[in-house]
Amino acid sequence: MKNITLLALVAASSPAFAQASAKSGLSYDRVSIGYASNDSLKSMSLNASALLGDSVIVSGFYADSKGKGDLAGYSGNQTGFGLAYKFNVGPGDLALGLGYAQGQFGTFNGFAVGEQTSFGIQYRQAITDALEFSVGYVRMRTSLGALTVQGGFVYAGAATENSNNFALGLRYNLTKSFDVSLVYAFEGESTGGNTFGFSAGLNF
Repeated sequence: MKNITLLALVAASSPAFAQASAKSGLSYDRVSIGYASNDSLKSMSLNASALLGDSVIVSGFYADSKGKGDLAGYSGNQTGFGLAYKFNVGPGDLALGLGYAQGQFGTFNGFAVGEQTSFGIQYRQAITDALEFSVGYVRMRTSLGALTVQGGFVYAGAATENSNNFALGLRYNLTKSFDVSLVYAFEGESTGGNTFGFSAGLNF
C-alpha cells in the first residue's frame, strides 16, 4: 500500500533560498490513472493532487489490487491521502509530507486488513520544458491485521514493520495538459519489495 528534515528548515531560512517569490513552474494540480507492480501486488489506481495557495499540496488515491507470488489469489482495494508543504529551492521544489493509506484484501474464504502511515521528503525539478525528475525518501510504518478465514480461524497473526523507501521518478509533459510518468521505488519486503509504477495524467 502505498511524503521534515533539518535540510528543509535550513533551505527555507537561508539567504541563498530567500527568493520566496520565485516559482519553479511545476504543476501539482493533476488527475491520473496509474499502474504499479512489485513482488506482492499489482494495482490499477486513480490519483489526484491539488496545490492550495502557493505551498500546500493535498493528494488522494484509490487502487484496485491483485496479489502476486505468495499473495496470489488475494485481491482487494486501497485508499489513501497525503498532505505536504513545499518550498522553492533553487530551480526546483522540496516537498515535506505525511501520508495515510488503508486497505482490505481477501481470498475466497477469508480476508485481512492493513494500514500504512508515512513521513517523507521529495525534491522535484524540470530538466527541460518537457522533462522533469524527482527523488524522494519515505519512512513507512505498515500494520497488517490478522488473516481471518471463514469460521473465525486466524491463519496468520498481526504484524507491524517500519521501512525506509527511496524513489526516483521521471515525468514527460506531452503538452501543457497531458503527461506520462515513471517511478521506481526501492522498498522493503514489508511493503511488497521494489515497485515500478507508470501513470498518465491530466494537469489543470
